[in-house]
Amino acid sequence: MKRLVITLVLAGLLLVALAAPAGASAGTWQPGALATLSAGDYGSFAEGMAANSHGRLFVSLTTWGYYDETVDPSLWGSNIGEVWRVMPNGAKALVATKDLSPNGMLLGVAVDRLDRVYVLTYDFGDPQTVGCGVYRVNTGGSMVKKISLPAGAWPNGLAIHKGRAYITDSAAGAVWRARLGSGVASPAAPWLQDALLAPGDPADATMTGIGANGLAFRGESLFVSVPDYGRIVRVRVRADDSPGVPSVICEQPELKTADGIAFDAPGGLWITTNVGTTEVSPSGGLYRLSPAAGVWRIAVDPGWLNYPTSPVFGTTRGAQRTLYVENGAYFSFDDLVGPDIQVLHVGIPGQPVR
Repeated sequence: MKRLVITLVLAGLLLVALAAPAGASAGTWQPGALATLSAGDYGSFAEGMAANSHGRLFVSLTTWGYYDETVDPSLWGSNIGEVWRVMPNGAKALVATKDLSPNGMLLGVAVDRLDRVYVLTYDFGDPQTVGCGVYRVNTGGSMVKKISLPAGAWPNGLAIHKGRAYITDSAAGAVWRARLGSGVASPAAPWLQDALLAPGDPADATMTGIGANGLAFRGESLFVSVPDYGRIVRVRVRADDSPGVPSVICEQPELKTADGIAFDAPGGLWITTNVGTTEVSPSGGLYRLSPAAGVWRIAVDPGWLNYPTSPVFGTTRGAQRTLYVENGAYFSFDDLVGPDIQVLHVGIPGQPVR
């Protein structure tokens, strides 16, 4: 099978946990499954998710094509990228597809102020045939390229702030930025590249892994997860649009493999980790980083987390206190368990999207 190789509760109970000391657990959660996506014939992976102002979720899915290293590559099947719309009641519809063969995949998803949907493509082939960049999902199912990134970039997380797309680069430890205009932007260099965002292992200088990954804005500050170090980095966007000096606001072993991040209204940062700490399967973690940088374990390897990739708050009045957690199911390609979305009624509203 084709796949990217990477080195790698009730509301009241939660509110009590949010006042608990650092390292406290929120207890046992019993979320519900909102929707399940197909694993396809050879496995699939869901990486990005975002909500529009009407509460609709948009999810990026890559279904892996057939892969066998012993046969001619021309006989391999295709990777297919799909963007799904999932309603608050769980109804889902396929809104766009893209042929990503032989070595492409879809990653981060973001929605702008006009509810237009954007998705990242990453090509892990050499040479690349799909390319890396940002596509806008148009009505009717077409995907139009809006930003092109150079070969060697690994675009992973996507956020839109004041008409510009911010894109983490997990290979370079960087953030790219470009205006979303009428044409195709091709930035020549990252907006920010810093050692605090770089991949690697502090105990092994020869190891490379996953650098800057998830990202989220709060005011004029950009927050970035760095999974190899379990690190959350803050970068201020200055008045002249240049980046401020990056600073580490948290670095914890529990947060290694940190992926998507999302803010709640009081300023807490919700973090999904692809892998948990108990070495069980399926695995994954969900944490909340308080405004004072205290880490609370919401759930670690509870059985309903399966390589979680993105936490997203509901955006409508009735769903503002609902957290949707996307399970990417990356390591489930062999047993063909499809990605899904879990619903948690957390009792605390998300940061408004407008």
